[in-house]
Amino acid sequence: MESKNVVVIGSLNYDIIVKQQRMPNKGETFVADELIQGPGGKGANQAAQCAKLGLPTIMFGKVGVDRFGEALVGSLTAFGVNTSYIKKQGSTGMGVVHVMPDGDYYSTIVKGANHLITVNDIDEIAHLFDSTAFIVLQQEIPEEVVEYIIDKYKNANLKIVLNNAPARNIKETILKSVDILVVNETEASFMSGRPIHSANDAMNVGKELITQTGGIVVITLGKEGSVVVTESYSDFFPAEKVQAVDATGAGDSFIGAFIYALSQDFSIDQCMKFATHVSAITVTKEGGQDSFPSKGDIFPTGVENPVTMN
Repeated sequence: MESKNVVVIGSLNYDIIVKQQRMPNKGETFVADELIQGPGGKGANQAAQCAKLGLPTIMFGKVGVDRFGEALVGSLTAFGVNTSYIKKQGSTGMGVVHVMPDGDYYSTIVKGANHLITVNDIDEIAHLFDSTAFIVLQQEIPEEVVEYIIDKYKNANLKIVLNNAPARNIKETILKSVDILVVNETEASFMSGRPIHSANDAMNVGKELITQTGGIVVITLGKEGSVVVTESYSDFFPAEKVQAVDATGAGDSFIGAFIYALSQDFSIDQCMKFATHVSAITVTKEGGQDSFPSKGDIFPTGVENPVTMN
């Protein structure tokens, strides 16, 4: 692939992460163990991981005219993301994440400036897509904006990556124009109307979704692993055995790593193993973007060969 440029259009949230032993019951006040604050949002997370792996990455989105917005832009800039196209309007989106002892989490987001993005904003950055290899989208910005981008660039010389999270119903014509669909088991169940209790269930749902979308379907299964389905190939990739500390952002780390591997022309098998390895490193550290590994962490010798992991 000649161009390796990535444009991420999506959310930027300031995360408040609460570490606690369990979720409180209705009406109960429960004492947490620790509070961690930091940058988040699915769009910003995926941009951060792409940039930390060395891909030229542009982030487009909106933050508020407040200190949270300044912190989000500053963090991405430090990771090497081009933040010059991020606009400031209203109040910054927020994420409240409750992390359990096993690393699993419960997350609530406040829309904020993320939902002030318009199709006119997209037209203003149209020139960016002339030299872009990947457009990366999620569902924490207005639905009509996501649909507009996919429809407008479906025939362009680039790949459209959609992380349908939080899951929305997607029009048949829009979904068919997506080149790479990435969802977790909950989102895949929503899209298919079928429960997923195992890797085999996920594989079957993936085979159903591949008939509705463009080229690659990835379903992540948390600590169990992930499956990938194309028109000619499907397989399950178990998660690496690590001591999970915090799974916040692990799915976004996986996506960023998968895009990096695709940009290097790795095989689908190698892409999945690489993304699995990168996300495994992420869950061993606390927080979101700060826990994402850099290119130097993955390739300490500087030689960018496909990583074969067990």
